Amino acid sequence: MDVNSRARLGCTISLAALILGVVVGATGMAAFLGLGLGDLMARASGHAAPALVAVTPTAAVQIVGGAAPGRRLVWREPIALDGDTREPDLLVISRNHDRKSDTILLLSPDAGAVRWESAPMGDSGNSWVVAYSAQTIIVADGSKLTGLSRADGSRLWEAPLTDRIFYNGCAGCLQVFDDVVVALTDDGELQAFSAAKGAPLWHVRLNQTTRQLVRVGDMVGVPDTLTKDSSDAGLLIYSPADGKLQRTLTPSCAREGDTYADHPGYYDRILADPQAGALYWLLDGAGCLIKVGMGAGGGERRTYGKDLPSFEEHNALLADGVIYLGDSKQIFVIDARGAARALIANADYDMQPLEAQGDALLVLARRTRGSSRLELWLVDAQSGRQRWARVLKAGDPISGPYDDGDFAAHMLAGSVALIEQLKDSEQIQFDLLSLKDGTSSVSTQLQVADAGSSIRGVAWGSRTAWIAIDSLYGVRLEDGATVSRGP
Repeated sequence: MDVNSRARLGCTISLAALILGVVVGATGMAAFLGLGLGDLMARASGHAAPALVAVTPTAAVQIVGGAAPGRRLVWREPIALDGDTREPDLLVISRNHDRKSDTILLLSPDAGAVRWESAPMGDSGNSWVVAYSAQTIIVADGSKLTGLSRADGSRLWEAPLTDRIFYNGCAGCLQVFDDVVVALTDDGELQAFSAAKGAPLWHVRLNQTTRQLVRVGDMVGVPDTLTKDSSDAGLLIYSPADGKLQRTLTPSCAREGDTYADHPGYYDRILADPQAGALYWLLDGAGCLIKVGMGAGGGERRTYGKDLPSFEEHNALLADGVIYLGDSKQIFVIDARGAARALIANADYDMQPLEAQGDALLVLARRTRGSSRLELWLVDAQSGRQRWARVLKAGDPISGPYDDGDFAAHMLAGSVALIEQLKDSEQIQFDLLSLKDGTSSVSTQLQVADAGSSIRGVAWGSRTAWIAIDSLYGVRLEDGATVSRGP
């Protein structure tokens, strides 16, 4: 090789080393900034959506194609996504103790693997509010909204909220309407953003700091007072595209011969029945249930009952157009025709409707006379006759996605799956109970490593229950076999 050839070869090697160094340096800087390489390339080409909040530098890298190693705590039950898979894909929020941060990851049960894990997102995963579109996962963390790619978990955008969302007391207060994400924050501001890019679209300052968003077809509904100083409320319905007020529903209750009409309050809970195209208000203290039909013909219907309890998240069940309301000593039923009656009455129990399937109603009953205990009842949904009762070993029901407890139950086709934590033996028991007579066709102890910890929630798939304890366990509903642990 002559001198010129060796010189050209040396220059080529030096140039290759320089290019490699630039790529490695850029990748390292991207990791330091919490960006994936795809994010960095998009920003370099000018196609990335602008970040609306400054990104705090972090040394953590994006995890794609699996979960990062480390000791973990799964904060709550997974969030099941829509899709055409046999088992739904699951969003799992967990704390990585070794990395000292919380993340969100996408678990694909059909693939048996974690598809991606987000970059570390802070320390408050136990209070995140999550919604999703076809392409984006939206996470509300305090007064910040973050959009993640549903395909690979990379951060797409960040946007500021005017306040936090009351995660454990604001019903449906982060929702996606097509490609618009709408948030209702603690300060009574209704705010809308592009779900794909995070760009702010519109906002409305409400008269009151209400605590509920209602889906009215493809429109955004929010209860509010009709004027700033009024106590009467209605449901204000906005277009998600531009925030324009489309309609205001102002139902009222007045018995025949009365000159005074009761109006809903802005904190009165609204139940939505998308299948029937109907909304239901129950006026606190007025004993009046209002049904408003949203389809062709619309119309309003009123059902009176002086003993009707108020709608609360823990006591109201809507199933197949029938409403079940639990009170301290009774369960009321309001059928599809609007007739209200007491279905069950027992002075020795507080009762709560859990699920309904056909002519069967699953009830959680706490005995109040004598020593306290929990029981699971299966009753006839027409007559209220008790088919069977099972005394539970557990005593602390899970009251929502941000609560923990020591048992969960779910109605399947022809059976009830029951999961109980046994404190004395630090074991978790799985039973499959017959809907007909309550007998166990399967009774087994789950193979879990942390049975002494609280059950943080259960997501029910078609064939598998996903139980959040400290880890996330997959339990086959057919026979109670523990089939996976993760992430």
